[in-house]
Amino acid sequence: MQNKNYIGSIIVWTLALVPVVLWFAAPLGSGRFSATSIALTSLGQLTALVGTCLFALNLVLSARLKFVANLFKSLNIMYLRHANFGKYAVVLLLFHPLLLLGTYSGGSLGSAVQFLLPSRDWPTNFGFLSLALLVVLVVLTLYLRPKYHIWKWTHKCMGLAFFLGALHAWLIPSTMGTYLPLRYYVLGLSFLGLTAYVYHTILGRFLVPHTTYMVSNVEVLNNRATHVTMKPAGKAIRFEPGQFMFVSFDDANVGSESHPFSITAGPNEDLSITAKKLGDYTEKLPELKVGARVRVEGPFGAFSHTRAEHSRQVWIAGGIGITPFVSMAKALARDPKYRVMLYYAVHNKQEAVYYDELKKLADSSGGALALELFCSDEQGKIDASYISAKNSDLKNADVFLCAPPSMIHALKAQFLALGIPQSQLHSEEFSL
Repeated sequence: MQNKNYIGSIIVWTLALVPVVLWFAAPLGSGRFSATSIALTSLGQLTALVGTCLFALNLVLSARLKFVANLFKSLNIMYLRHANFGKYAVVLLLFHPLLLLGTYSGGSLGSAVQFLLPSRDWPTNFGFLSLALLVVLVVLTLYLRPKYHIWKWTHKCMGLAFFLGALHAWLIPSTMGTYLPLRYYVLGLSFLGLTAYVYHTILGRFLVPHTTYMVSNVEVLNNRATHVTMKPAGKAIRFEPGQFMFVSFDDANVGSESHPFSITAGPNEDLSITAKKLGDYTEKLPELKVGARVRVEGPFGAFSHTRAEHSRQVWIAGGIGITPFVSMAKALARDPKYRVMLYYAVHNKQEAVYYDELKKLADSSGGALALELFCSDEQGKIDASYISAKNSDLKNADVFLCAPPSMIHALKAQFLALGIPQSQLHSEEFSL
């Protein structure tokens, strides 16, 4: 799966770089790089064009459209790329005024300061307002790490930052204003990005397809995690074992924020999720009322044993990363051709909230599933060498990992060093 997830990235970069080709095709003569100041102005225009298009395309990615996510093989992979595209767009847009500074300041420090300050030139003001808002939002998101509901609001404001930038691009005198193919292309992508933003972020509650469920049971596991079971109010969703969904509860005790959760239900079971108590939201889940309405968006993801090449597989779960494997383990009873070794890595035995259930599944699987509990307080950190020593046929197996990002990145590097092909390593990352 993982060696084919670059199609989406190639499409995004191709679309973002088309304006560069159109800019060079514009009939402006050959003097665009004839002097230093002119060259810097030209580069400033190019960084703005690519940054704006990348920003617009990132708004499309944030809309969680399934056909777009499929270009990246899964929504999880798309979101990882989305974060990178956002960083590149910000850097490119920051370079835009810096590269223009020399031309518009005339070499004077006073003029340079004046250029960067608000003025009566509203097209320019829109550009600086857009950039200032974008920088604030990026700093909040990437470095200050706000709580989830604040993080979601920062992302909602991204559309405003882009709208101001689009106004700047529309109104400012530039090559884009005089060469219609370039103008229509950039404005077309801008319209596409804003449409995706309005569709999902502003009107998502009314327009985004969803399924309604009702909470049927709430159970606290080992005082560390909350297991929520839901029954469909109408038609149930169809999912593959290992997939996840976005869930929002209509319950004043919890709030209506939408959060992603792995599905822990097996075939023919009521839909269920399990969340570790990690923050304000998950701490409140035990207060959920039976009968509360649930809005389900999804399912999403390609993290499933059924999509792998080999029936021989190794699964590695770190903490609450066990949840997608619970669904996958339950599904093994339907297809006994698989031979799976599951390593359940936790800090101590008390954290292994699903150990007893998984042990029963393994004992009744007829050899399809084997389970090993790995406790770091007694055994240290689990690593690829340990797993390789116990699985001599690892190069002919698919390896699935679901754990905190640092654990996944470390294990992937170790498996690659052991000669396991990248195409046989599959991961689902979550942040603590």
